[in-house]
Amino acid sequence: MFKKSLGLLTAALLLVGCATTASPSASAPASGSAAPASSAASKGSIVSFINGSLGDGAFFDDAESGIQKLKAEGYTTQSIQSTAGNQVQYKSTLEQLSDGKYKYVICGSADLKDILTDVADKYPNQKYIMYDETVDAPNVASIMYRQNEGSFLAGVLSALVTTNKDKFPMATGKKIVGLVAGQDGPVIQDFIVGFKKGVESVDPAIQVKVSFVGAWDNPNKGYDQAKVMYDAGADVVYQVAGGSGIGVLKAAAATKRYAIGVDSNQNAVQKGYVLASMLKRIGDSLVKAVHDADAGTLEFGKVTWYGLANEGVGLTFENNGDIVPADIQAKIKELGAKVASGEIKVPSTIG
Repeated sequence: MFKKSLGLLTAALLLVGCATTASPSASAPASGSAAPASSAASKGSIVSFINGSLGDGAFFDDAESGIQKLKAEGYTTQSIQSTAGNQVQYKSTLEQLSDGKYKYVICGSADLKDILTDVADKYPNQKYIMYDETVDAPNVASIMYRQNEGSFLAGVLSALVTTNKDKFPMATGKKIVGLVAGQDGPVIQDFIVGFKKGVESVDPAIQVKVSFVGAWDNPNKGYDQAKVMYDAGADVVYQVAGGSGIGVLKAAAATKRYAIGVDSNQNAVQKGYVLASMLKRIGDSLVKAVHDADAGTLEFGKVTWYGLANEGVGLTFENNGDIVPADIQAKIKELGAKVASGEIKVPSTIG
């Protein structure tokens, strides 16, 4: 999900919480952020580069929750947003953020893999924390998530809905479920393979529809694609589409069917229609990464994995309007424990 001087960035880089634009070296902090220079009491300066926009209610917002926790702990933090899809801007921005002002530069997603690989090599003394993608460099600590495991549970839940019409009054029982993704890629395929395995484990006869929005920030298209699935008989659509997924949840409410959210807890976005949310606890993993880096235990040059076993992913029913019966929740919990212990092996596309 982002030219060459700071002046060129003024039209595209936004300090979080500020309606006006600013360059990464702006000295005055915006609301919800802090100046990059460390104060005497600061634990250190951290910058989060967001190759997209906050407000997606999912991926980037969850990462930002971790930055805000670090700020509350006494770190000096800054979050910078960039124009989605502008690869030239991504690179120049990361280079500007790598000039030694920050203790750690945090960024994420597959869109930055090649760019960070180049930038990290150019700035060997800068430490980077990369989430949801890996970069093989001695100054980059990569964080990955076993979204296949959480998606397995989402698949089981979807299958139990479409095969238990008596427990889910808005289900048609046609044995059709769907998944709407943002853009294709290895991580998204990991979601898909886990979801399909979960569905299949309940009933191999259930049809799984999959579509790609082609963007992370197009909720209207997300709505349209989900509605096509619902109109074709899908009882549940699992959204793994970032900001585009908000449209999926809206389509669930409009058609009076069910949806499953992702990354953050989206159960209340369309309350009564969102069964659960598959959490990728990105914010928490970033907080732990910074703590471990400060303690000298974070392994730069290596990958740290988060899955069901260490609560890096999970399915939450919290605040969903009590639309999932207790016995179904108990079944999901039981299967989650078996995945965490290794008794159940969920296939993966990324290792």
